[in-house]
Formats: sequence, structure tokens, C-alpha cells
Amino acid sequence: MCDEGVITKGDYSMVYSGAPSCNKTRSAHGVAIYLDKHAASVCKESGAKWEVANERILMVRLSCKPIHVSIIAVYSPINLNGCQQAIEETDAFYAKLQKPVDKVSKGDMLLILGDFNARVGKQQNQTSKNDIGPHAVDKRNENRKQLIDFCSHNDLIVANTFYQHKTIHQMTWKHPGNKKWHMLDYTLVDKKFRSSVEDVRVFRNAAGSIDTDHHLVRTKLKFHLRWRKKAENPVFPNVHK
Repeated sequence: MCDEGVITKGDYSMVYSGAPSCNKTRSAHGVAIYLDKHAASVCKESGAKWEVANERILMVRLSCKPIHVSIIAVYSPINLNGCQQAIEETDAFYAKLQKPVDKVSKGDMLLILGDFNARVGKQQNQTSKNDIGPHAVDKRNENRKQLIDFCSHNDLIVANTFYQHKTIHQMTWKHPGNKKWHMLDYTLVDKKFRSSVEDVRVFRNAAGSIDTDHHLVRTKLKFHLRWRKKAENPVFPNVHK
């Protein structure tokens, strides 16, 4: 079991899921989705749904116009490093994550946001599905394979890697030991809504007051609709009276 619920403070609401209260240690983990006044109002008036898979996976569906948006917040287990227990935990994480993804309506825009503890590296020539863009940074780690396999299976892209920014505006986490910066936090989006993502970049100072060792990643969206082109010379069927 995990702690879950909704907290409202001022104009903001937070849907959260985390480790049980009896297990609140420094290594405890959880996920949350913050909604501003407008988004919280949309949730309340439209009866938007939220669902907790476990303390690492949380989904909120926003009833928006012109399309609905399903947002999944995640916190993946740490990098494998050849450890069998870590491998099993990561495999179980992606199996659990697949369940809410399968529930998302085909017409929804799907966003999966969070710390994947994976370093994807640059796309290789043999990768044909273009899950990773040309602007990835950092060396790969073992968790990369599970993330790429998950994206390929669900027709998702790692949106961060499709936008060119300075390296400091791509790296999201600093290793406490060697002090090196890494790209671990991503925005995944289904390929059919690729054009609706205008930008993804890191804001280095935005999270300084909330005691986190990760930088804030902002994803900028703008919806583009496909309109059916009107026929210039419409053809009418023959009508016999």
C-alpha cells in the first residue's frame, strides 16, 4: 500500500502518491502532479480522473479542449549496474507502467514525465523508429534499454532529445560523488502529437527552494489540429427519382 490523495493549498492542488507513512526514510520515494488554479478548476468541473498504480506511478486525465490530456508522473528505480535485484525492480516498474498506458484513450495526448534514471545517449544509425532525437547528451547507462524498448512498444519519443539547447539546459541531475551532471529526467510523448510539443528544456534555478538535487524540466505545448481538406470540386452521387 502507499499514501495517496489530493492536497489543496491556495490556488494549487497536488495529486500525490508515495511510500507509506511507516516507511518514511531518506530513501523513500513518491510522485506528484501539481495543478494550478485553472487546471484544478478543470479537474473539478469536468470530473477528471486520477489513478495511482503505486508509489512510483501516478496518472491524471485532464478533460481539455480540443483534446483530452493524460499525464503520468513516474520515478523509476535506480540504474541497474549489473545488480540482479535492480534489474528485476526496473522490469517490474515498466510492466506496472504499461497498465495505465494501456488504459489511455487513443484520442488523448499522452505525456509521461519524471525521473527515469536512464541515460539514453545519442541515437544510433540502427535505431529505425526515431525514439531518440539528435540532441541527446550524456553517456548511456543500462537503464537505457528498458526505456527505449518501452518507447518503441508504445510509439513514444523522448521529447527532450529533439530540441537543441546548451548542455547546462539539458542536464537535470548532478551525481553527489563525482559531481558530474547527467540527463535523467524526460518528457515522453506519443509520436502522433510530436508537433504539439514546442520545446523541452531545463530551468536551473527554478527548483532551488524545494530541496531537490534535480533541476526543473519545462515542456511547452501547443496543440495543432489536423483539419480535413475540403474538396475543390465535390462529387455528388447520382440520384434517381
